[in-house]
Amino acid sequence: MRSRLVERDAETAALGRILDRARAGHGDLVAFEAPPGMGKSRLLWHLREAALRDGWRSLDVRATPMSPSIGYGVLRDWFGLLAHRHPAGEHPFDGPGAALAELADGTSRPLGDLVYGVRWVLEDLCAEGPILLTVDDLQWVDSGSLKALDLLAPALQQLPCILAYTVRIGEEASCPESIARLHEVSRVLHPEPLSVDGVAALLEMHRLDPGQAERIHTVTGGVPLFVGEVIAGGGEDVPDSLVGSITGRLRRLSPTSLATASAVAILGDHGATGSIAELAGLPPATIVHDLALLTTAQLAQRDDGNHRLRHPLIADAVLAALSSADTADLHARCADVLARRGAPRTVVASHLLLTTPGDDPEVRVRLAEQGRHALASGEAEQARRYFDRAIAEGPITVAEIPLLSSAASALSALSEIDAAQEMWRRARSLTEDPDELAALRAAAGDALLIAGEYAQARAAFGTPADTGPDTTHASQVLSGRMVFSGLLLGAPAREIREQFEQHLGEPEDATTPDHRLALAAAASLKVAAGGTAAEARDLALRAIDRGALFEHANADGTAVFMASCSLIWSSALDEAERALTTAMETAKARGSVLEFANAAACRGTARARMGLTVEAELDFEATLEQRNHGWNAGLGFVIAGLVECHIARGELERTLPWRATLDRIASERTLAGAYAQHALGDIAAAHGDHDTAARRYAEVGRQLHLSLDNPAVLPWRAGRALALIRIGNGREAVDLARENAARAEAFGAPYTLAQAFRTVAAVDPTADRVGLLRRALAVLDGVPAGRLAAQVAADLAGMLILLEGAAASPEVVTLLRRSESYAQSHGLRPLEDRVRRLLDRIGEPANRPAAEALALLTPSERRVADLAATGLSNRQVAQDLFVTVKAVEWHLSNVYRKLGIHSRNELPTLLTR
Repeated sequence: MRSRLVERDAETAALGRILDRARAGHGDLVAFEAPPGMGKSRLLWHLREAALRDGWRSLDVRATPMSPSIGYGVLRDWFGLLAHRHPAGEHPFDGPGAALAELADGTSRPLGDLVYGVRWVLEDLCAEGPILLTVDDLQWVDSGSLKALDLLAPALQQLPCILAYTVRIGEEASCPESIARLHEVSRVLHPEPLSVDGVAALLEMHRLDPGQAERIHTVTGGVPLFVGEVIAGGGEDVPDSLVGSITGRLRRLSPTSLATASAVAILGDHGATGSIAELAGLPPATIVHDLALLTTAQLAQRDDGNHRLRHPLIADAVLAALSSADTADLHARCADVLARRGAPRTVVASHLLLTTPGDDPEVRVRLAEQGRHALASGEAEQARRYFDRAIAEGPITVAEIPLLSSAASALSALSEIDAAQEMWRRARSLTEDPDELAALRAAAGDALLIAGEYAQARAAFGTPADTGPDTTHASQVLSGRMVFSGLLLGAPAREIREQFEQHLGEPEDATTPDHRLALAAAASLKVAAGGTAAEARDLALRAIDRGALFEHANADGTAVFMASCSLIWSSALDEAERALTTAMETAKARGSVLEFANAAACRGTARARMGLTVEAELDFEATLEQRNHGWNAGLGFVIAGLVECHIARGELERTLPWRATLDRIASERTLAGAYAQHALGDIAAAHGDHDTAARRYAEVGRQLHLSLDNPAVLPWRAGRALALIRIGNGREAVDLARENAARAEAFGAPYTLAQAFRTVAAVDPTADRVGLLRRALAVLDGVPAGRLAAQVAADLAGMLILLEGAAASPEVVTLLRRSESYAQSHGLRPLEDRVRRLLDRIGEPANRPAAEALALLTPSERRVADLAATGLSNRQVAQDLFVTVKAVEWHLSNVYRKLGIHSRNELPTLLTR
């Protein structure tokens, strides 16, 4: 059973009208003219089915390329069966009709006799009912039949009869003059390609995914035959039926058209006539003739001076007809032709990729070059293909170490870590040069760091003895990685410092990338091993060197991570955010996914400390998106930041889906594991499970006891102290809070100091709580940490209310309004709710957020407010609304009260939010 027609409503409607006219005695000729595959035969069949349903008789012929060898083949096929049943002399083959019966028996008759016989027989048959005459592929009909049809056309229009035929564009006809005359008196329909929606409809009819429609339409050009065959073949490979159909058409065009089409298919967008001739090995005149035939047959087209096959499926079918060896040879010759004609190196390399490996150094150079370009563009799979092909081009020697390392980087980007490590081991086996070995170790360790495999990364970096001469760039990079991985793994701070001093040292000037790497490592060591925030900030800023650090960033951003985190931990939040914004822009411009991920993760952390929770969350989410590109280096770090943002905004339900991932990461004794453990403590505390919170925070302390146990990194003592005070263990809570404060004061980072003072004030009843909170606000002066400042202000106001009673002192109101404003503008619901409770306690109304307050206005109040906001006076508003001035004044007083404002000058800002 044939499927219904798609996107052929106009054609079927026209055929319906033609049938109606012919039934009434007004015969017609209908031509379906289009390139092959457009559905001409399907429309012809539709017309036949409609006629048969209505009681018509149908006489049908389907021509083939062999039909021209059979004289009057159309007349034989139309009337042969009837003549067999009704010999000459019997109706309808009596009188002149006998000529047709004799033709069926093999007797030749003059054209005139045959045409007259056809008219005689058709008139008799039409007296019994309307007749449909069909010819499929008229271009292949013999010349005698075409001449007969040409002569019959006027008579057919006087009978209840339709002659319907299809004609392929681009095929040579045996008698083009007769076809042209038939064309002139026919109604010609030109079926068009299907649209994407049409392809989707066909997919749905076959119960397949309509989401493939765009791809299939691109490949097939919407040609119905191609679409149908691709769908029938599962939507992937070129069906064998199409390969045979298309190559058959090409062979019929000319003896050389298949070779020409193959050259056009291989050349793609670089099909200049000269290139085609050179690749096909044919004279230019022959190529010009073939291209004209291909274009006429709508198999090829010309764009901007270049020839290409009309649809990708045609090119695929042409190439599918070749053997793999022939295709590889054609690509090799194509690369040679294009190289000599000055084509871009990337184009030449794309053909070399598809050739059979040999032993040509220039081929290897081109392939490796294109692989590095693809890798830099983030196309790791394509890069892997180029590198694999380059490696296969001849023996591997020490000269191919960079190639092997690049191939390993591509594998790493595809998350094929084991294969990448094996490739780096293969490269290391080719050399004993310390500098080369250090560079390869650094690259192998980088890949493991990015994948989050910190222990394996540290093992890959090796020991200080593996770094080679301390003065070489590679050894400096490797030493920097050792410091970095040691910090991530929680190695003893003393061990890391000794390693740093032995192999890196603290340079005076940041004149080279090695110097900047050393300064970044030195900054992080100040945080980890007893330095001060001022020292860490100074070293980090020297490492960044006004942005020079980002111009020579390492593949994983190690130096950027150490320098920017040092700025964050030392409370230089503005400077960190600016530097990381530059780092992200640089990474984007370079197309480095991994540099971008690290910079975005760090900027999110800086913004979270600044209290910009929405902006921080966007950075963290942008980082997580890079996991698709192999980044996995700081997952615990990023998720912990997201959890902090969710809790700050009161979105506790959003923290729960992360618990399983955090639990897995928390089991690792790494810095990321410590961040994950701390985040789990925060989640437990936010949900009121303070026993679990206390246990989680204690585990953070055990993970960090050797390195980075600095409250500027993770204030686990503060978290545990707050959890303990809630479960009645005040003595340990106070001890932890005081130790936390002592460590914070020793380091001297303002953000960390304020946190520490706030914690002591919360848990130590013997402390000068008000004094501590005032100190916390003082140290935050000038530090862009809005959320923490708002929290401390609310704490101080609450403490003053507790100590001084419920009187609404100006200081308390000012503190609470400050906290309220920040909480509302940044969506910090828990803080806002706490401030509202305190305001209610002192009898002060809470300022509602603009959207919430506006919702309280009645329609009349809103109309008055809108008009007043435009600058109209009360009298003008009254006139506009046809109310009294007193009514306007009364409405405005309600508006001011509900919105918490004092004059109409504040209305425009509120009403436009």
